Amino acid sequence: MQLRPPTDAEAIIANARSIGPIIEEEADKFAKERRLTDDVVALMRRAGLFRIAFPKAWGGPEMDILSQCEVMETLGYHDASAAWVAMICSDSGHYAARIDEAEARALYPSLDLLTAGMIAPTGQAHIVDDGLKVSGRWPFGSGCLHADRLVAGCVLFENGKPQMGAGGKPEFRVVWLPKDKVQIHDTWYTTGLAGSGSNDYSVQDIVVPRAHSFHPFRVGTRIEPLYRYHGFFFANLPAVGLGCARRMIDDFRELAQRKITPPALTPLKNEYRAQVALAEANTRLNAARAYQDSSLSSVWQTLSRGETPTAAQRAAVGMMAIHGLQEALKVGEIVCEAAGTAALYASSPFERRRRDLITMSNHIIGQRRTQQAMGQLLFGEEVMTHV
Repeated sequence: MQLRPPTDAEAIIANARSIGPIIEEEADKFAKERRLTDDVVALMRRAGLFRIAFPKAWGGPEMDILSQCEVMETLGYHDASAAWVAMICSDSGHYAARIDEAEARALYPSLDLLTAGMIAPTGQAHIVDDGLKVSGRWPFGSGCLHADRLVAGCVLFENGKPQMGAGGKPEFRVVWLPKDKVQIHDTWYTTGLAGSGSNDYSVQDIVVPRAHSFHPFRVGTRIEPLYRYHGFFFANLPAVGLGCARRMIDDFRELAQRKITPPALTPLKNEYRAQVALAEANTRLNAARAYQDSSLSSVWQTLSRGETPTAAQRAAVGMMAIHGLQEALKVGEIVCEAAGTAALYASSPFERRRRDLITMSNHIIGQRRTQQAMGQLLFGEEVMTHV
């Protein structure tokens, strides 16, 4: 397949649109095998999907955050699992921007390397003379079966005790793990996102260089806007759900044109319930996308002026993510109810996409309970959070 050289945002977005239908053709295989196919990963790599966050100084596209969201929504429209893997594994540039550049270039000699892993500190990293001795098991390693690099979040220990940081809370670090020392556990049997291969993975007493670690909620070493706000790690996540929801709306519109419903034997599109469902679903989707665009644009403009995002801006990004995923799920429920029996079968794309949206909305970024941290920010409290 002929693709554009992935040198800038426009080319990569065009490539995502081009390969979307090819990815979609493999969706059933992804779900059955609970992972993407190697051919599709290779195609995504060639399209430049995993290099989007690398800086221009490295020869990367340094894609702004709204362009990244467009890529993820485009992929999510065709298959949520593939979009999820792209969203997770394209953070390589963000990871590289968190450490010394020489170390980062050694870890990432190519811009097209995939990085997977869980940054929540469920492991332990003990300070030793030659680095950090790491042990632990981490869930939700989306894309780990395809990844070139694996990272893991760890509580930092010194002399057998957790090292305490600001506010009396344990310090933690994200570390790069040597891939050949990592055991991947076949655990990914789930409601949705079946093809994302988000298995558990573990290591036991492996030593990594101290330089191969960073704190994910602190600013890294680069000064460009994309790297001066840690919330951009996760900001493109809701776009996967928005793409999935948009496809369900389009599929419902097409279904309603041809489906004849009893007892009146009239086209579904002529029924009140279908018309209201289509209008409400579009309203919710468009509002969620507008919130995404406004909140991220505000932060991007602030960073571009060399300023730091305010607590209110950060809270808006967090609330946008929750709202986006919850509204995408609501769109899916509205569409499936209106589609009726067409959405009941496991083989139905409606049903698969609804299950994908259920799973996405259960991610910590999309859970309603995460609103608490956003409320704390709005009340002027400084809390450690993903935004």
